Amino acid sequence: MGRPIRKSAFGTYTGNTGIRCEAFISGSNQNDVFIVKQVGSKRYKVQDTSSSVEVRAKLVAGAPAASGEMRITGYVAGTGASGNPATSGGTAKYAAKITQRRFIDSAGLKYKWTLVNDSTQDYIELTAI
Repeated sequence: MGRPIRKSAFGTYTGNTGIRCEAFISGSNQNDVFIVKQVGSKRYKVQDTSSSVEVRAKLVAGAPAASGEMRITGYVAGTGASGNPATSGGTAKYAAKITQRRFIDSAGLKYKWTLVNDSTQDYIELTAI
C-alpha cells in the first residue's frame, strides 16, 4: 500500500474537517463526502455528511459514475484569485493515487500535498515537485 494517508487528514461526521471528496453513493453522485479510513492503496471507507452510513469506495481519476467509486480533488497552490483555490477558481487536479506525502494526478504529474483550512472547510493544496 505504500505510505498510508495520515489519520489526522480523515474527516469527522459532525465537522467540516478532513479530506473531502466526491463519491457515488446510493444511486447518485455525492459531493459532500469525507474519508473515514484507508482500506488499500486506492480503496477508502467514506461517509456522506448527511448520513452516518459508511461505504467502501475505489479511487478513480475521472468523475465517479458507478456505485463504489470516488474522486479526490486537489488545487494547485498559487492559482485562483486569493485564499482558498477551491472557491476562487484555482486549478483543480484529480488524484489517480494519493499517499502520505504525494498526490499523483490523472496525467501522472506528482505533487506534494497539504491539508489547509480556510476557516470554512479543509481543502488539499498541491505544490508541484
